[in-house]
Amino acid sequence: MQATLPQPQQNFTITRRTLDLEDYLSIMRRNATWILGPALAALTVAVVAAYFWPDTYVSEARIRVVPPQVPERLVPTNVNMQMAERVNSMTQTILSRNTLTNIIQTYDLYRRERNRMPMDDVIENMRKAISIGNLTEVNQGRNAAFRITYAYDNRYTAQKVTRDLMTRFIDENIRERHNQAQQTTQFLREQFDQARAEVDAIEQRLTTYKTANAGRLPDQLSGSLQMAGVLEARMSGLTSSISRANQEKTILDAELRALRDRINKVNQIPSESVSVTSSGAVVAGENDENLARLERETQQLQRTLDVMLEQYKPEYPDVQRLQARLQSVKKERDTLLNRRLAVREQPTSGAPAPVPAARPNPGRMREIADIEAQVARIQGQIRAKEMEVERYIRDQGDANRRMSEVESRMSMVPLGAQQLEVLNRDYEATKRKYDQLKLMVSQSEMATELEQRKQSETLEVLDVPSLPDNPTSPTRPLIIGGGLILGLVLGAAMAAVRELRDTSLKSLKDIRAYTQFNVLGSVPLLENDLVVRRRKRLGMLAWITACILAVLVMGGSIYYYYSTKM
Repeated sequence: MQATLPQPQQNFTITRRTLDLEDYLSIMRRNATWILGPALAALTVAVVAAYFWPDTYVSEARIRVVPPQVPERLVPTNVNMQMAERVNSMTQTILSRNTLTNIIQTYDLYRRERNRMPMDDVIENMRKAISIGNLTEVNQGRNAAFRITYAYDNRYTAQKVTRDLMTRFIDENIRERHNQAQQTTQFLREQFDQARAEVDAIEQRLTTYKTANAGRLPDQLSGSLQMAGVLEARMSGLTSSISRANQEKTILDAELRALRDRINKVNQIPSESVSVTSSGAVVAGENDENLARLERETQQLQRTLDVMLEQYKPEYPDVQRLQARLQSVKKERDTLLNRRLAVREQPTSGAPAPVPAARPNPGRMREIADIEAQVARIQGQIRAKEMEVERYIRDQGDANRRMSEVESRMSMVPLGAQQLEVLNRDYEATKRKYDQLKLMVSQSEMATELEQRKQSETLEVLDVPSLPDNPTSPTRPLIIGGGLILGLVLGAAMAAVRELRDTSLKSLKDIRAYTQFNVLGSVPLLENDLVVRRRKRLGMLAWITACILAVLVMGGSIYYYYSTKM
């Protein structure tokens, strides 16, 4: 009697059983190579990258702002820029291209970068390596300080450059304050000398007038004086307007002469000769206008390209588009020129040779017409200015007549009453200006003396540039640990994928879980001992070789790092 076995059902899924610790250990034993291999490779790459990555040392210095030794309420400063603004101004000066180029050449910085990069890119990298902090309060807000840091791959050089930057800040602050104080004092003294000369002149005029009119100085008529003042201001304005109109007319005359010289130069250019056939048809010369236009456009595009190349790189999109446009215009110009030369050089078969005939250049005629139009326009403007001057002169004559009428109304008072009032008013105004300037000059000279003695607001070293013992980057333990963890994660992921794709039964637990059979016994896999030993030896040899290579590579990178560091 035969037992009928149940037919296997199609299209069914089996849920994987829950894995326990023993299963995970078995998976790790089966996939040890897949887990440890990426981990070893990632560790090797991380060590090589960490030790080939150059060190970056950051040297830091701090500069504090020393307040003036003399209170400002006693001696006001003549420097009108706050320290924060002055620090920003000095930062722009010190981080300028010329200063950084000088520092780079002095300390031989970025040697490799200078061999493979433009100087502007090297300077930009140095700007990024320099950090200028903002002003911060120290000593309970009584002083302010800011820090200067510089990052470089050599700690001694970083300290030297930081010291250089610190010195430049202090020297630049002294120079700026001294120059500004000197210029302020010089300007005020010039104004003071001028005011003193005006006061002396007015005092001399008052003395002379009072001596000549002793006992004949009546009171002034306020209304007449006000009218005279208005007329005087009117005449002054008309004089200024006449001067301005004459200056504009002079400028227009110069433009007119320039345009006439330009017409003469254009007329001196000989006319181009064109070839005319026996029937009178023009063979060449008809494209002169297009050639001139293309030549002007080529020159304009070339100038624009030169200006853009001073600011941008050749890879900039606008520069590339402009270069493409320039090439297109040049190609069109060359094509038109070659066509013109071909027409001139190829005679018509069976026809008499072209007869060269002089023909005016249309472009030159158009240019002359444009210049003549400009000449006419400028001549019209000159005529308008002349009429404007004539009108101002008429108005000035009218003002003079009205001034004569006012003076005639004042005939009953002494002739010099108005002059005396003007002299007194001018003297009082000039004397007030003189006194104010005298006080300001005295204060500015004292402030300048403080600057020269370095007793005003100055910069002082708070912390000397540090000599960094350890690099700030890279963080090698973090890089190596991260590489090892990444390799382990990658190996674990590869082992997980391999296990998920492997659907074979690997243990008695799998047999019991997936077949529902009772296992009475198990027979281990019997293999040839020679094959097993050979496989183990090959695996061990491969692992030993990989470990030796990894150790050699990592040791070589570490040796290279410490050998170059020394």
